Amino acid sequence: MRHLRAKGRASPASSSSALSLSATGAQPTPDTRGSRGRKLMKTSLKYIIPALQITKGVSSACPQLQSAVEALLIVLEAYKKYSEATEAIGTLLSRIQSLNEILNKSQSADNCPPSLKDSLVTLASKLQEVAGDAEKVQAKGWIVRLVKASDYAERIESWVKRLDQYIHSFLLERTIAVELAVHQGFAAVDSGLDKMNEGVAAVKEKIIELHCDVNHKLEDDALRNNLRPVIEARWDYGSSVHEKCHENTRMEVMATLCSWLRPDDPRLTKLPTPVVSAPFDRSILWLHALAGSGKSTIAMTIADWWDMDGLLGASFFCARDGDRSNINCIFRTIAYQLAIRFPAFREQLTKILKSDPDLYSSTSTRQLQRLIVEPLHAVHADTKRKATLTAHVAIVIDALDECKDDAAVSTILKSLALHIGRLSPLKFLITSRPEENIARGFLQQSLDENTHKLALNKVPGELTRRDISAFLQWRLDEIRVNFALDTSWPSPQQLKNLIDLSELLFIFASLATRYIQDDIGRDPERRLASLLDAGNEATANRGTSTSPFHILDSLYVQVLQNAVPKNVALDDAGRKDEAALRAKLKLILGAIVLAEQRLSPTTLDALLDLSAGTAKRVLPVLSAILTMPDRQDHTTPISIIHLSFPNFLIDPTRCTDQSFLVRPRIQHSHIAFRCLSIMNMTLKYNILGVASEQDCVLNSEIPDLPARLSRNIPAALEYACRYWTRHLCEAEVGEDLLTALEEFCECHLLHWLEALSLLGCVDGAVEALQSVQTCLKASILKCSYPLCDPYSTVLLQNESLRSTDVPSLLYDCERAIRAYYPIISTSAMPMYSTIAVFAPAGTPIRRLAGAEAPPSLVVRVGLENTWSDTLVSRVIDRHFISALAFSPDEIYVACAKENGSIQLLNAHTGAELQILNSHSNECVSCLSFSPTGKELLSCSEDGTVALWDVATGAILNTWEAHSGYVCSVAWSLNGTLAASASDDGTVGVWRMASPENMVVLQHGHWMRDVVFAQDGDLLSGSDDKTCKVWDTRSIAWDTETAIEPIRTLEHDSQVLRVAASSDSRLVACGLYNGEIVLWTKSNGQRVRSLKRQSLVISLAFYPSGLLAAAYFDSPITLWDVSTGARVKSAGNVGASAAAFASDSVHIAHADGNQFHIDLWPSELDQNAIRTASIAGKLEQIAGGPPTENREPLGNPPTSFRVAATSPTRKLVLAVYEDELRIYETSTGRCMRTIKHSCGLYPSAAWSPTGRLFACTEEGDAVRVWKADTGELVGLFASHSESITGVVFTRDEQHVLSTSRDETIRWGTIGQNEQQSPSEILFRSDGDRICAFAVSSDERWILSASFRKDSTPDMSSADLLASPSRQPIDDDDNDYCALRLHDATTGHVVWIEHHPCEITSVAFSEDCTRALAGNLKGEVFLYDLTQLIPPEPTVPRSPPPLAVPEHKLCVKQTQAIRRLFFSPNGRVVITDSASTSVPSELQPLHTDPTYCPLTAISFYEDDWLWHVNIDSNPRRLCWIPPLFRPHAENSAESLSSASGQSIAYITLQDSLVVIDGISAC
Repeated sequence: MRHLRAKGRASPASSSSALSLSATGAQPTPDTRGSRGRKLMKTSLKYIIPALQITKGVSSACPQLQSAVEALLIVLEAYKKYSEATEAIGTLLSRIQSLNEILNKSQSADNCPPSLKDSLVTLASKLQEVAGDAEKVQAKGWIVRLVKASDYAERIESWVKRLDQYIHSFLLERTIAVELAVHQGFAAVDSGLDKMNEGVAAVKEKIIELHCDVNHKLEDDALRNNLRPVIEARWDYGSSVHEKCHENTRMEVMATLCSWLRPDDPRLTKLPTPVVSAPFDRSILWLHALAGSGKSTIAMTIADWWDMDGLLGASFFCARDGDRSNINCIFRTIAYQLAIRFPAFREQLTKILKSDPDLYSSTSTRQLQRLIVEPLHAVHADTKRKATLTAHVAIVIDALDECKDDAAVSTILKSLALHIGRLSPLKFLITSRPEENIARGFLQQSLDENTHKLALNKVPGELTRRDISAFLQWRLDEIRVNFALDTSWPSPQQLKNLIDLSELLFIFASLATRYIQDDIGRDPERRLASLLDAGNEATANRGTSTSPFHILDSLYVQVLQNAVPKNVALDDAGRKDEAALRAKLKLILGAIVLAEQRLSPTTLDALLDLSAGTAKRVLPVLSAILTMPDRQDHTTPISIIHLSFPNFLIDPTRCTDQSFLVRPRIQHSHIAFRCLSIMNMTLKYNILGVASEQDCVLNSEIPDLPARLSRNIPAALEYACRYWTRHLCEAEVGEDLLTALEEFCECHLLHWLEALSLLGCVDGAVEALQSVQTCLKASILKCSYPLCDPYSTVLLQNESLRSTDVPSLLYDCERAIRAYYPIISTSAMPMYSTIAVFAPAGTPIRRLAGAEAPPSLVVRVGLENTWSDTLVSRVIDRHFISALAFSPDEIYVACAKENGSIQLLNAHTGAELQILNSHSNECVSCLSFSPTGKELLSCSEDGTVALWDVATGAILNTWEAHSGYVCSVAWSLNGTLAASASDDGTVGVWRMASPENMVVLQHGHWMRDVVFAQDGDLLSGSDDKTCKVWDTRSIAWDTETAIEPIRTLEHDSQVLRVAASSDSRLVACGLYNGEIVLWTKSNGQRVRSLKRQSLVISLAFYPSGLLAAAYFDSPITLWDVSTGARVKSAGNVGASAAAFASDSVHIAHADGNQFHIDLWPSELDQNAIRTASIAGKLEQIAGGPPTENREPLGNPPTSFRVAATSPTRKLVLAVYEDELRIYETSTGRCMRTIKHSCGLYPSAAWSPTGRLFACTEEGDAVRVWKADTGELVGLFASHSESITGVVFTRDEQHVLSTSRDETIRWGTIGQNEQQSPSEILFRSDGDRICAFAVSSDERWILSASFRKDSTPDMSSADLLASPSRQPIDDDDNDYCALRLHDATTGHVVWIEHHPCEITSVAFSEDCTRALAGNLKGEVFLYDLTQLIPPEPTVPRSPPPLAVPEHKLCVKQTQAIRRLFFSPNGRVVITDSASTSVPSELQPLHTDPTYCPLTAISFYEDDWLWHVNIDSNPRRLCWIPPLFRPHAENSAESLSSASGQSIAYITLQDSLVVIDGISAC
């Protein structure tokens, strides 16, 4: 079938203008705009300068600030003269007025605390930086300043924006009240902490250097690089918050674990009786309990024991931050640790990774199989080794519930269930809370039979109380000794009361002793008393709390209140300071508990814009609940002792002290604002400083990438890039947040994508942008409620959010990611050129990309004006796509192929998520997701139906219920039933709960489709021209009673597809003849017929009453079933497979191996209109409007066939089915149109000077035209079959053509339109000529051919040289040959046999050398000097003659479609490579005036490459799928003589002309 051609929607400029005018009213002229702007600027400066003068007067408390304000006045004077940024002035004015109000309260230097002075000095230094730049400009002479006024104006505007940011940050985020509180509360602490021991600091520095050195060495470990293990997940990782059990506690539980791993464990002799009996033959032990029960402590202790005993194979301690929460990191980390522990395992694992080095990115199930199961099996199978693994190998996975896993059944447990019988000698200890998806996972039969479940709450209470008592006694004794307390402390009653308060929760005991220790206040006695008092109060109020952790909550409240104790003796100012300190503490704690990953103190300070060291100064008072890194440690994150604390802090029913209660929306607003501010201040183009000559390198090719990332993308910036969208979607979007977001979108969107690409986290960008767009639209529509908080820096207004262009910019970015995901995700720097070259002409993101990296390449023909309906376009390897299906939530698209595999793709980007293989390499015919989207049914020509788990890619079940090819599968809408249809004439129906009992329905004849209606009825369509309706509700599952259809719908053609409306009222039947018939299901009445197209391949009803239909050879169509009218069409000419999303918006369709996701075309693309409305605003940012002179392609003829570029590279001949077009490459303008019917496979050619061009036509003729006038000057129609090639002679007087009629003909070009005869130069007997060339002197012809089943004819008496090898047949029984002809007579003077088809031939300019390239990418050079003497006067040697053959070393693997000598004869250039010719093989003579192609542009591995005669191939630009050339057409059309332009046919059968290659 024909390939799809991209069809973009163009939004005429006039339409956009009209819409803009209608929305804003009459547009002012440039003069009136300038007048108003100058008037507004003059008015603004009239007030802002006096305001600054007041600021100068009241800032005597800080001389540095006073001098900085003086400099600021200089800036504004310059601004007054040169800038037009009135909006920036207004914003700055409001900031300065606020600063005046606060400084008035702190005029006296004596009353101004040092911390405030420090902040003011910091602000002053920032202002002074800007002032210094301004003074440099002021120092220039007035003439210079006048000449460079526009340049200075732009610089001054940037200064003002920076000043605005500095003052805004100072006022709102580092409030004066907080600074005063810090002064009052922590002056003494600051003084002590600032005096650090220099010797310790030096040692610390050495340790850090050593740590970096070790990391560097580890990076050289190939195994570590391939697996990317999470080192932080080790049981003994240095900064882990977990502790081991106190000595002699939990002994009964430890005995249970030891006896489960190995009954003969020597430790059991010293341990008490196990708390329960754990069967040794169980491969898994699940230790579960509620939060705070001590699961991780037990896991840590047993891991330590087993490690000492040499039994620990690996461990993974999960946590809710970073990769420790990623389920896809668990098995690869375990595999890495096993490889380090066992050399034999490492050897086998290394072999697997060599063959598949990217396994680290695969699904959990595949990782378990390939990285653990297969190496274990290989180790066991290696009989040469002895005792390679110990008999008992323990794997510890702790806190599995803290991993991010939304699956209904734990992904890790489902993976283990599939392979549990093949994991010996590994035994898994898994700890978790009894979450539903984990508990459900252990109910799987294979796990249920192999798991012992140990619930800690089943341990007798007296044992737990005993252990808590021992722990408390030990910790309190330790505290007593450390603080030199009386030996009577604590009293027995105090100890008993503390034990009672623990309520058998070890976490309470641990946190309580940390709190009592009080290293800062050093008053354990008071701490213990206050804790007991709070506990007693909480116990008394138990009835008023709904929290199951009531006592634990009281401990948390006590810890927080003690951090900032209330002092009733304070005056009003002191109480304000105390409140401010609480606010700052809440700000920091809110960030810790709501951050998406754990943050170091340094990162926390940067993220919250706190002065350096703030977190380390404030947080030590919370040592009972937080673990802080050492003072000189800037990378280790802060750890929360237990997960119950974050839950407590944000729950108003648990955190009863409102001064510490974190309100998530306020906190998220602040973090989102800070993330945007950090990105706005830090992100930039080429953030890693990659050299310009490396602008097309992949991320993996950037030298020293990890070190560059560490230097240029600090942790706070990385966090902001990864998570700003998540915080924004949880925030209350106010004016400040919106303003920061606008700046980010207008200036840094592409910089953000660059950073995401370098960080390797582009995967979720589309979903993130969509969520922000949804959030903003909701915020704009609704009114926000008033929120206030002492620490909130985000203005939350009680009014509707103003309209903004941000959603349109985000949409533009989303479309770019969808369209260019492969390059954005792998190559940060080439991303800019791809967007700048290929993004639609009218999109702001194209302008932004062009401003950052002005493109050398320009698409002259084939570029869209706005985003098309195609969201995603990908080429799926080389296999034909046979079926498609959307998941119900539109997150996934399943793509079935003819080779029996199924690819699960991301519906947003087309990225491959996993591959499913089970169908014996037979074509998969149909796919169907379950209603929940968690399972997938597939059927195949191998006669099987398979059930897959979507999350893991595991096959859950397989059925072979039919005797023939299974063509269709379907789920019932409630997910309880499934059905399949086969070419054996049967329909199978089974219950998913008991699939072994299948009911067979006899339909008869070849089945085509089966589908369930909403009411449970089953519809089946068949080649017997009927659709039958079956009542599945009446099936007797326990009997073999034959079931008859309740209704049969008869047609005039085979029924290929069926569908039922959402109300089950209508049935649609798609027929082979292209007709769609609508029926009433209840009575079988025919409603109407929809107009015939081509055969129907997919049908779907939408809830709106519309019917979507996909056709094999017609556009996808949306029908109104109530009228039978066509509503709209999508795609172009048809599809091989299609699927419709349930959202009624998205379409997936495929043609061959190309896959697309489209939107239904809309009458008016509102996003495109909004994008166009802001284009003017972004022109200034992006450097003005585009400079290329491009003429829109409009609506070109359909069925584009071939393109050919003139030798001068100034013109492109585009051949369509029914006309020719001549395009100018420099402008893309269509110069001429000629009506011409070319047939299905035309050939086109230019004469050597470009004066003439030729094209074959339907009917086996060749026509020749003049290029400048379009006049027909030649018509040759003597061939009897289609023509396969056309060549002009050097003098442009003759045309040579080859044909499937096995002849080479020679025609003379005339001066009129009369048909001219052509002479036969050569006629073979069975040889198909596939390539030919004419020598420069027009005396010789070189031809390549192949013939079936018999050897070439060797009987000619004209042969002067014999072949060097015997005839050889290839895999298709073809005999291939190369021939040299006398051009005058056509006689063959030399023949050479070849084992492979020759695809391209060429002469050297002096005719002494010949070249031949074949399908395998091989190039052969022939010395023709014995046949063609270099001097015409020299006679030829008498026969027999020899033609030496030389194979050249060419680095090309695909077929050679074009090859030639360089002008000096020293180099041979092919489609995609060049190679030097040995001196003895070079042509004997060269012509300086002869200048064939000197460079080649070629398409390979999704890139456009360029190669000169004296250089290696280099990348020019990544080519998006919609712009990629047909492989069959690309060889000649991508070749470039001057290196200036190329033209080619795309996979969508459209023309693309790219200009500017020589400038790259």
